[in-house]
Amino acid sequence: MDLDLVKQFREYTRQLECHFGNINSADCCCGSVNKTQCFLIVEIGRKPGISVKELAEILRIDKSGVSRLVEDLVQKDYVERKPSTEDRRFVTLHLLPKGQERFEKIEHDMYDRFKMILEQIPEHKREQVMESLRLYNEACMAVEDVLK
Repeated sequence: MDLDLVKQFREYTRQLECHFGNINSADCCCGSVNKTQCFLIVEIGRKPGISVKELAEILRIDKSGVSRLVEDLVQKDYVERKPSTEDRRFVTLHLLPKGQERFEKIEHDMYDRFKMILEQIPEHKREQVMESLRLYNEACMAVEDVLK
């Protein structure tokens, strides 16, 4: 593979990370919760009743780390744990009103921001960008699996 292409790819990825950092830094998650906890709030909001194990798989981080982050969200009254109705040994996660409010604000703000970004891309190129992002994400996941 062309070394210059690899360097260019790395540079575009670095720039993308910087842009995402800037977009997320203005996020409503500044303050009482960190970015990873924001991701947890979003996943729990999108899938009420999700388990710690499922969260760890989605975010691709270890279960014990997710448990610690969830515990902090429980202590801050964003999330509650409930025993499953099918198996009392299994715990599900749900947003409390404070967490639901934060989730809705994150979803609304991020929708608006990414809509603005998408509108900057010529309409005839949007599907191409979406396909490229899908391929990029799949490649990243494949490499993450190898590096585990």
